[in-house]
Amino acid sequence: MTGDSRRRALAGGGATGVVHGRWEHGSDFHLTLPRGDADAFPWGRGPVTLWGSGRDALRAVIRRGRQHRGWRRLHCPSFYCQDVVRALAREIDVVLYAESPLEPAPALPRPAAHEVLLVVNVYGLRPRPELPGGAVIEDHTHDPWSDWACSSQAEYAVVSLRKTLPLPDGGALWSPRSAPLPEERAMTSAHAQACLDRLSAMALKTRYLEGRRVAKAAFRALAVAGERAVGAGDAPSGVSGYTRAALPALPTARWRRARSGNRAALRAALGDLPGVSVLDTPFAVTLVFHGTGADERRDRARAALADARVYAAVLWPLESAAVGGIPAEHADLARRLLTLQCDFRYTRRDMMVVAERVRRICAAS
Repeated sequence: MTGDSRRRALAGGGATGVVHGRWEHGSDFHLTLPRGDADAFPWGRGPVTLWGSGRDALRAVIRRGRQHRGWRRLHCPSFYCQDVVRALAREIDVVLYAESPLEPAPALPRPAAHEVLLVVNVYGLRPRPELPGGAVIEDHTHDPWSDWACSSQAEYAVVSLRKTLPLPDGGALWSPRSAPLPEERAMTSAHAQACLDRLSAMALKTRYLEGRRVAKAAFRALAVAGERAVGAGDAPSGVSGYTRAALPALPTARWRRARSGNRAALRAALGDLPGVSVLDTPFAVTLVFHGTGADERRDRARAALADARVYAAVLWPLESAAVGGIPAEHADLARRLLTLQCDFRYTRRDMMVVAERVRRICAAS
């Protein structure tokens, strides 16, 4: 890959390539603001409010519901990010209903007048459900531009933007039914520092991938510190000025098509893996390890993939439960999953490299 082609790739047109040993797959986004068609706000016909993170958006709408609607309890799926659940449990009583990505969509509980239901499109896998009535919030983070997200009938809907877009922060909140929205807020000082850390890490990662003399440990430390602090303040934070300005310029429809094509290519190239099934979803390709010692084989495979510069994610660890009620089989499933990213950063060639390394490592684990 030439210097010009590398710069085009890092600007949002495809993979980072193998130059100076700097090829890698997965982990946090590098910083990019590409040219091209922009279509970041397709949700409904009403306003979209921006927050520091998806959990800030959820906390803000729950606070409004408590104040104006008397909400006292949130029904939350059992297979969900525990950092988010922990943040929500500071705002409202949280009870769980059983749901996991390997099971059929559950019958959703009908919230009482003082309750609200959180419906999550985990991995972008779920079909649009029949909503049970009452107050409903939908989380579309794993497929923000699905048909379901763009034509939702829920009272409120949220997206965590930094999970699928090269942004340092950001959560979007809107009401498909034109319900009143909480007013946007300024950034808190804690969130401003978290955003600065993440934005700095993204900029340094871009230079690292270009082959510049940047220490990986330097930007990783900033990324970890920033991620740990996002959404952790006492009050919901507003969004950064960078994300507010950059979001409308992003070609989200093109990037969603790129993710879909990469995902199909990776799934086909993986073939049949010993002791592993493949969960193919709009968000990513997820490996499900089976059999005796599956959790240990998952851990060995993840470590070996990281040594091969393929950084697989665990979505989500459920050992440190934020509230009681997670079924044991869901916690066990979480210990057997590895998720491989397929987003716009990569080309079909990258997917072939990832597939070869996954096949080799799964055969040895």
